Amino acid sequence: MVRILGLVGMLLALDVKAEEVALSFVPEGAHDAVVRDADGGAVEIETTGSDPYVYTTPFPEGTDLRSAPVLAFEYFSLTGTGPVQVFADPPVREDASLHAPGLGASQGWSAHRIDLAPLLDQLEAPVRRLRIDFGRAAGHTVQIRNMAVRPLNAEEQALAARAAEAKEREAALDAALSAYLRSPGGAALDIEVTEDQIRIRGALPPASGDAIAFYLVEIPVEATLPDASGPRWPVTAPAGSAFSKTIPRYAEDGRDRLYSRWALASGEAGALALQSHAQYAGRVAARPGLTPAQPRNRKGLGAFSPGRPVEDVVELDVSAVTVNILLDHFMRTAPGDGRTPCAYGGRTWYTDDGAVAQLDNTMRGAAAHGLIVSAIILVNQATGAAEGDFRRLVAHPDADPAGIFVMPNFTGPEGVAAYAAALNFLAERYSRPDGAFGRIHHWILHNEVNSGWVWTNMGEKSALRYMDAYHKSMRMAQLIAWQYDPHARVYISLEHHWNSIYNPHCYKGRDLLALLLEFSQAEGDFPWGVALHPYPEDLRDPRAWEDETAWYSFDTPRITFKNLEVIDAWAHRPEARYKDEIVRDVQFTEQGPNSPDYSEASLRDQAASMAYAWKKLAPLKSVSMFHFHNWVDNRHEGGLRIGLRRFPDDEDEPLGKKPVWYVFQALETDAQEEAIAFAKEVIGIEDWDNVVYTGEITETKID
Repeated sequence: MVRILGLVGMLLALDVKAEEVALSFVPEGAHDAVVRDADGGAVEIETTGSDPYVYTTPFPEGTDLRSAPVLAFEYFSLTGTGPVQVFADPPVREDASLHAPGLGASQGWSAHRIDLAPLLDQLEAPVRRLRIDFGRAAGHTVQIRNMAVRPLNAEEQALAARAAEAKEREAALDAALSAYLRSPGGAALDIEVTEDQIRIRGALPPASGDAIAFYLVEIPVEATLPDASGPRWPVTAPAGSAFSKTIPRYAEDGRDRLYSRWALASGEAGALALQSHAQYAGRVAARPGLTPAQPRNRKGLGAFSPGRPVEDVVELDVSAVTVNILLDHFMRTAPGDGRTPCAYGGRTWYTDDGAVAQLDNTMRGAAAHGLIVSAIILVNQATGAAEGDFRRLVAHPDADPAGIFVMPNFTGPEGVAAYAAALNFLAERYSRPDGAFGRIHHWILHNEVNSGWVWTNMGEKSALRYMDAYHKSMRMAQLIAWQYDPHARVYISLEHHWNSIYNPHCYKGRDLLALLLEFSQAEGDFPWGVALHPYPEDLRDPRAWEDETAWYSFDTPRITFKNLEVIDAWAHRPEARYKDEIVRDVQFTEQGPNSPDYSEASLRDQAASMAYAWKKLAPLKSVSMFHFHNWVDNRHEGGLRIGLRRFPDDEDEPLGKKPVWYVFQALETDAQEEAIAFAKEVIGIEDWDNVVYTGEITETKID
């Protein structure tokens, strides 16, 4: 960080306005590596030996790297790389190089940047090109696009300055938050939200010497460490007795207290001490008219939209879909042409008519087919957004540009207000009793948060600080949705790394779930579920039954098709249940086996993998849905072919149905056993009972 701040100062001192210089990699001179073109203008590098390196295209004559010392690019890699080393050419020698961390595996296009300033400080002559070494081993593959050298941009300068200032503060907050969660809970509160009131019931502690005054204190959702400094209301009941207090739901400025937390405090009015954890409402009075939705089967599809081959919904007989919703696509802070005012929280917001119409079209299409919809709520980076813009308000200010999406902004009331306004608009519109615009049944908050650095970025944060923000996002979505649909449920999104990480900036899925349970226990339990993505160990290899890091153990590095039993066993653990009794719902909301190519063998393996996954899924009582992803092979997924159909631009059979399509169609029908019988030979079994694990799941490793 010192180096980055030094670079900021250097750029300001030089007062340069250097332009970006585009680069690429060339096959010429590559060593222990193969360089080839990939889809979408990317270049793919495959390491083939112990000393892999490649060269960039030459810099234009006159390029001054000191005015553009950031090497930036986007990359996609299912394997990641070893440590990266960058050499200047000339002179290509060890003392004219810099060492950088390896590229962590990334299942989406992730932004990455390397500060070249330490390297440039050692040079006298101009640099003609760069040599980049990708680790010290064969078998790594990475795709790179949009590579350039450039100055540090304004967003990065601001982020670097904030990060340096916040480092010590973050450590202190982490320690204090941990102490708060693990402290005795004290007085438990029963909190109900009605149309215009907050009703709070509890019991005061027994008298202990001198009489003291008790108060109910409102604690805003954005507060990391609850304290008694907020608005308060006296509790007049005798010590040791039950009390009931009614508080106006709406503050004088129109702010909704729906998602505020509440705590009992005692002492003098100017020096109160909390007597309980801060607690959220457990019940919300809902608009009547909606009934629970019951799926016809456990088959779902990912990323539903009218642009897809929607006839598949009927032909495959799916009962559920996911829909991606980016909040900044439809929400605005200022009026304009094609925008409709939307009052919420004491201020007026605006929705983009065109974006809302597109979402209406998607949601109505799902409703027309009787589909259960799980909305995946996503927040874009704020890059380029002006102050006061909705995208700037709602995006977490600490998010690193490496992230594709980011965490919502819980650093102050403006960010909370923006996020709440967007959620309220969605919940009210897509939970109407008349179903005029379709219905959101489930809310999946963000994407693969254990891979948050890539998919829900919040900057460099401990797992505890990260889950503090994510828990707030889940709570707000649940409370806001409950106003309109008492059957709505929120889900935590996790990819298949359970007790391992593939990127040093990421988290273990098991650890995040443990923290979420801690927050639920401290601040009031709520019926959240788990949206897991149990892809095979290697997303490229559909033969999940050969996975080596999928064990029948709670210590398993990954949960893949091979050991789906682990998440079901976890959901049934008493400590994981909602209010210690109800098994939490688990849905597999994004996963699909890959066909490495369109050869007969690859397509057969892909179809067999789907059959295998379904047989593993069948006895799991906590799992209610399997959403196949991707619906159609996508050129922008790093060479993966995880769709039910071929690429839309495939030369031989555009959008052609792959064998896995027909397997998925047959599942949960009378034709299932005949359709999947071929897979037993592929897997190497005689009976499907051979793939189902019926033993106990413990911390002991069982392959």
